Amino acid sequence: MSTAVVVRKLKFDGSVKYEWPGDLVEAIDGEWRVVHHDPGRHAKSGINLRSEFAAEPAHMLHYIGLGGPLTVIFAYSPAGEFLDAKCDAALPGTIEGDTIDFVDLDLDVVVLPGMQHYVRDQDTFAERSISMSYSEEAKRSAHLGILHALRIVRRGLFPFDGHADRLIAELLSGTSGMK
Repeated sequence: MSTAVVVRKLKFDGSVKYEWPGDLVEAIDGEWRVVHHDPGRHAKSGINLRSEFAAEPAHMLHYIGLGGPLTVIFAYSPAGEFLDAKCDAALPGTIEGDTIDFVDLDLDVVVLPGMQHYVRDQDTFAERSISMSYSEEAKRSAHLGILHALRIVRRGLFPFDGHADRLIAELLSGTSGMK
């Protein structure tokens, strides 16, 4: 059985980039929380939303890191086909009640089908690290998050080890419950 939650993506200055309801479908070793955002039931709200994924409605699996500087979101078609993924360098997520927050640090690794990938938003990171007065610790976390993302993508480590593909298949077939 899944639990209703809200994921909030915060900027370093504390402002809310978006709020996105979803279903908490898995808790992994106190390190990760996995939230399913169903396009038919969960609408994202916030400021400056841009389409980061396919134009078609997509099922999203949001892996919020609680113990490290990374959050990963996978996009899947309604049929369960992998569309793309985005690894956000972020401060470790926090949980309060039914809300999971993470602070986005701008740097991203975008992963395309076939595991092709690239780093994005270096200019945004450089600008915001000044305009939002990123601490040295936050800057270090951003760089460590991107290095970690590149390592897990290139080596096929969790959650790029097939975990997300198996989980979305279970969710779309109705055979998954909260683990």
